[in-house]
Amino acid sequence: MNNSYRFTTPITSKPHSTMLTKRNTLWRSFELFEDIIDDVEVNVVHKFAQRCEEVKQDLKDGWNDPILLARQAELLWNIHSNHHQDEDGYRPSELELQKRKEIRSLEYSLRSSGAERFLQRLNVATQSLSSEEFLKYCQERPELKELTVKKELTRMQYTLYTPDGTKLTDPEEIANYIESEPSELSKQHELLYRASNQTIFADIIVALTSFDGLIRPQLSAGTFVDDSTLVLDLSSAEPHVRGECFLNVSLPDGHNGQLSLAGALVEVCLCPSRNEFQAKVLYLSPCGEEPLTEQQVKDAAKSMAEIASI
Repeated sequence: MNNSYRFTTPITSKPHSTMLTKRNTLWRSFELFEDIIDDVEVNVVHKFAQRCEEVKQDLKDGWNDPILLARQAELLWNIHSNHHQDEDGYRPSELELQKRKEIRSLEYSLRSSGAERFLQRLNVATQSLSSEEFLKYCQERPELKELTVKKELTRMQYTLYTPDGTKLTDPEEIANYIESEPSELSKQHELLYRASNQTIFADIIVALTSFDGLIRPQLSAGTFVDDSTLVLDLSSAEPHVRGECFLNVSLPDGHNGQLSLAGALVEVCLCPSRNEFQAKVLYLSPCGEEPLTEQQVKDAAKSMAEIASI
């Protein structure tokens, strides 16, 4: 697709991709999964916004801590005293200097020898996902099945294995099977059909959103998902759905656009019979072969400081 990023190391090639969110600033518009919002009352936006507010509150609590304030003041004084003026004569604010450092810190986590530890830390965060909460969410929203059948089958790449092992990939064939399935089997597979749409990726995005996570609200990070695939396996003794997508992370570039920063391949798996909902970041990569330029970092930091002051 035109808006997808190039990763420094190829992961996989998929013939179909689906834009789930607009590229936008996290704190300026929480427009995740807007196509779904138009159809059903999915609370992804609320959950994402709530998570960002929690991170912001944590930051505020930290800023009110006298020890942290003293350390921060000392650090900023050292930075400002040594680099109080750019080469072109521009004098950045202390907040801008702080944002510059935070951008480089995240970039370092993606490119350094510690990238593997960063990936491990992200996967620790994904372990907090609750199967009970997600299954309850699906149970309370029967309209999600119609969303899957009527809209998502043509937006995402689906594969369905029927109970006898027949493989279906054509959207119309999959829809016909789901709608004509015997009532007893349909009841058994109901939650899988409700979960088999874009909402299955919402919780992992929330889990990766934190002060030191992949999606950092204090950096006004934006995110969108593409190249989504779902496999519904009804032939297994324990029917389940497995989803995979590319998660793209960007920052405001200071010119009303977005600065591509990172890409991640994530996987989710739901098995209602085992009461399991698991997610994992399989691969993490910076976008682009070269680090951000100094000017890119400066422009982005200035934009973040302006956003923070609103």
